[in-house]
Amino acid sequence: MKTRLHSLLLLLLWSSSGLWAQNFTISGHVQDAESGEALLGSAVMVLPGKKGVYTNNYGFFSLTLPKGKYQLLSSFIGYETDTQTVILDQNRPLEIKLKAVGTQVEEVVISAAKEAYANEVKSPQMSSINLQMKNLKLVPTIGGEVDIMKVIQLLPGVTKGGEGTTSILVRGGDPDQNLILLDEAVVYNVSHLFGFFSVFNPDALKDLTIIKGGFPGQYGGRLSSVLDINMNEGNLKSYHVKGGIGLLSSRLTVEGPIVKEKASFSLSGRRTYIDQVLGLINVPVPYYFYDVNAKANVKLGDKDRIFWSAYLGDDVLYTPDLEDQGDPNDTSGVGDLNAGFGFRLGNLTSTLRWNHLFSERLFSNTSLIFNRFKYDITGNVLNNSIFIGSSVLDLSLKSDFGFYRNPEQTIRFGGQYIRHRFRPNVISAQGDISQIIENSEVNNIFADEIAIYGQYDWQMTENLKIAGGLRISGAVVPKRVYASPEPRFSAVYTLDDKNSFKAGYALMRQYLHLVSSSTVALPTDLWYPVTADVKPQTAHQVAASYTHHFEKINSLLTVESYYKWMYNLTEYREGANLILNNNFESELLQGDGRSYGFELLLKRDEGRINGWIGYTLSFSQRFFEELNEGKPFWAKYDRRHDLSVVTIWKATDQISISAVYTYLSGARFTPQVGQYLTPNPSLTGVETIPIFAERNSTRLTAANRVDLNLVFANKPRKKFRSEWHFSCYNLLNSPTPIRVNLTFDPERGYVYEQPSFLGRLPSIAWNFEF
Repeated sequence: MKTRLHSLLLLLLWSSSGLWAQNFTISGHVQDAESGEALLGSAVMVLPGKKGVYTNNYGFFSLTLPKGKYQLLSSFIGYETDTQTVILDQNRPLEIKLKAVGTQVEEVVISAAKEAYANEVKSPQMSSINLQMKNLKLVPTIGGEVDIMKVIQLLPGVTKGGEGTTSILVRGGDPDQNLILLDEAVVYNVSHLFGFFSVFNPDALKDLTIIKGGFPGQYGGRLSSVLDINMNEGNLKSYHVKGGIGLLSSRLTVEGPIVKEKASFSLSGRRTYIDQVLGLINVPVPYYFYDVNAKANVKLGDKDRIFWSAYLGDDVLYTPDLEDQGDPNDTSGVGDLNAGFGFRLGNLTSTLRWNHLFSERLFSNTSLIFNRFKYDITGNVLNNSIFIGSSVLDLSLKSDFGFYRNPEQTIRFGGQYIRHRFRPNVISAQGDISQIIENSEVNNIFADEIAIYGQYDWQMTENLKIAGGLRISGAVVPKRVYASPEPRFSAVYTLDDKNSFKAGYALMRQYLHLVSSSTVALPTDLWYPVTADVKPQTAHQVAASYTHHFEKINSLLTVESYYKWMYNLTEYREGANLILNNNFESELLQGDGRSYGFELLLKRDEGRINGWIGYTLSFSQRFFEELNEGKPFWAKYDRRHDLSVVTIWKATDQISISAVYTYLSGARFTPQVGQYLTPNPSLTGVETIPIFAERNSTRLTAANRVDLNLVFANKPRKKFRSEWHFSCYNLLNSPTPIRVNLTFDPERGYVYEQPSFLGRLPSIAWNFEF
């Protein structure tokens, strides 16, 4: 008995050794010295040995160490490193302020990048790329305004849905399998102008992170990727205005302190003026879009902080000549369009967040999130009118906790509840057309998503670090309850400061589906939940990578391979009617898929010359019993080769030149290989019946494109800065096929034509800041 008591006492003493060893905690935030905004993902390391932590999504860090004297090294790419001595004899708060550096301090910039790359080599997080907005504004895009969705398409593992569009397909997935978050709120529609512009105003954003695999436990609900976008918090110290005027749109952002050092705001707006400019020369183009971003944050004390952010954006098409007739119960504003035909579609999001510090080692964030996507279509002609509408609305409560036990061990846990309300296919018709199109007011469909998770990050040895966790997710829908575990695991083994191997596994489940005729966001897309018959989509993904830091040229190389199994994917029956169809579920088929591939990324983030080279070799297949005679077939967007080269040269402090080259294998289609004649049912003639090859057995022609951007900045002044952007999309006017048309040529017979879109497109823009 005494032996057992002694053993228990020894165990208690060992488990509480941190108390007997007089451990203390350094905790605080890493901030931009000029604006006071948090620097997410900054490294705070202990010298020598560089044992340390990274700041979380709010810039918070916590280090628990034995009593003593330490040197702390803080670094973030694009900022000067900060080294300071701390005498740790009690728990100490520490606010670290880093200074941004310009290209004129080349050696300081390179040093900061080296620290960031060394930390990336040692991190267990894989298949993840973080992009700072300040580093993207020189990348050439359409209209002279950086578009983050088009920049993301230049990364390995990410493919565009169509030429010039903002939709993305990640590692063989579909467009609806990407979780796109703006300050934690889901953005269902990311496109303006039928996909040619994204809804994200670059001046309103701070940074973004895309995760393609090895998903941390706090993310779920989609199969292929997570795109986590953070808005600017607003300058805590001084007022600033910035904006831009382009050929297609203009934008303006105002930010500054509400109470200096304690509260700040940021307000951004953007609008196209195609309708206004062309209207002046009597060329009616009845279309425009707009975006409004707002954010505020307040420090309530040393332990509490409140954030509020919101986004509103719409696409509006109208014809002002005819009297509008729409849904009498519609409150969307479409009834004010005075249009013979028109539509309005857009997003509304709002996030209220509360950061709380329970102790120096326990951090929490609780978020209340609202988001809505809807579209409304109206039309009338000859005393006939029709209204079509659909919407999805979410209300979510989410809590995340981080317990920083010591530099080697971090525990993260939390949960989320989402209440979905779907309103698909509302149809109202008046006049003679009502005899053809039946009115319908579909009852709202409600669904609940629930998830809890836990994750343990552990530096097991000097060379081996693991991140293991479990997410348990579920959905409650009419007549069915789904629940399942989603294990997550990743590990890194560092060979030395420059080389490491990483591996990871993740199981993801998705309880929402998108019914869409294309990858372009059009006003016919329907989001709907799983049902008793339509099961959740599921994906297992394994990945392995090698990372190397080329210290001499200050670049980072990542080579990664992946394999993904997908279950319960959706396709449509041949000849399916998805418009004005309240029974669209009967038109859906569920099957399986797989994708696998190889990715390479060589990047250099800082210096006079920077950019990246990305290459993807990928394979994506589908398996549906009802399609292709039950045989496997290639997915429509199975793109074998995808190469992107992005180069940014800061020639002087006033002149920058950037270029992008892309090569992309063509999308697949099902070719017609013949036809035969057969009598029609009335025996009064014959019908031509086409004969098709195997599904998606042929490709469109591959696409090559070169984009160029020249930037001329004014000489720096105390308060005012401006720059001119002269850009050209598709400089060489290379054809990019978007579809195939089967036509008859008298000499050659039936031939396929490949019409292209978006030839050479020059643009000019002027950006300013003061």
